[in-house]
Amino acid sequence: MNKKLKIGIITLSASDNCGSCLQAYALKKILESYGEVDVINFSSSSSHMMYDLPQLNLMKRLTLHFSKDALNKRKRLTRCKKSYESFRINYLGIDVDNEVFADTLPLIADKYDIYVVGSDQVWNVQMADFDESFFLGWTKKKKVAYAPSLGGSDIRMANNASQYIKWINSFDYLSVREEVGLKCLKEIADKDVKKTLDPTLLLRKDDWEKLVGERIIDGEYIFYYSWAYCYEEELQIVKTESQRLGVPAVVIDSRKWKYKNATDYGFVLSKEEGPLAFLNLMYYAKYAYVESFHGLVFAYIFNKNFWLLDTHENLNELDSRLREFVNLLGAEERIITPYNYNNKNMGLEMEKRENDLLEDMRLISNTYLDEAMKI
Repeated sequence: MNKKLKIGIITLSASDNCGSCLQAYALKKILESYGEVDVINFSSSSSHMMYDLPQLNLMKRLTLHFSKDALNKRKRLTRCKKSYESFRINYLGIDVDNEVFADTLPLIADKYDIYVVGSDQVWNVQMADFDESFFLGWTKKKKVAYAPSLGGSDIRMANNASQYIKWINSFDYLSVREEVGLKCLKEIADKDVKKTLDPTLLLRKDDWEKLVGERIIDGEYIFYYSWAYCYEEELQIVKTESQRLGVPAVVIDSRKWKYKNATDYGFVLSKEEGPLAFLNLMYYAKYAYVESFHGLVFAYIFNKNFWLLDTHENLNELDSRLREFVNLLGAEERIITPYNYNNKNMGLEMEKRENDLLEDMRLISNTYLDEAMKI
């Protein structure tokens, strides 16, 4: 083992998103067994547009002046932003005051022995904060892709497809997170492509428990975690289940509640924000209702009685990333939609079972990293 090896990770670390931050943390922890690891503080202009605190025009400033609720929302948004910055500083080791942008990445092109891109949807060319820099065309050092997701999109359909394919073929090691991405890359790459696990699944439950801390919410509760809390039908399902079970539904992320009030649904908006609060709320929850890939991952890791919420009438249209993981867990019966909700046995307990397929994937993933980290 070469402890002097210098490894640089480039991923969606600038995203104020719990899953993005936690997968970056997991990948960093895993790669630290091979050498010195930095998460590059890369920010794109689109990520700033998505996650910077909103600038207020005159009318909104006047509204804030006369509205206590609006002022409280602004304070919560600021607290939410600070929670992500704190996580980047303390757990990703990032100097948040020194950002690297697309035009300055060439300045660090020779800083590391190996550059690792992934995981998350860094190769989803339709993603709002996608950036070409994630294809590592700016360095000639060793390049490793660890479990990037294409998000169900086909790179060959992108406007700059030929260039993206050229950059992909410059990688020394290629892996992806889902079967649909594997099929795409196998058809365009001139080298072997492996399917590997999201790095959050390479750490074990006891690794994540070290970050949980003392419980934020007393008593039993539902933890309802969504990437946007934007589907009214799903909000109503969780509201109904909260009333049926007689326990509060706790939600998170003030940014997602800028234009509506959690209390209108009887939900409790957690005062604590960010990735650590997410882990805490998931760990201590009696039930978990989730609408995202990493929500599903951590509900599984912490052995929650979970339900995956979706809006499609035909479950074959479920997001490919979620569908594949649900199939891996053998948890197809845990999907609820507005179309099947009334026919579901919502008292069905989640069975805890050993998952040999997941263990096999862990072995494949770790073997891939052992090979890729050789210099």
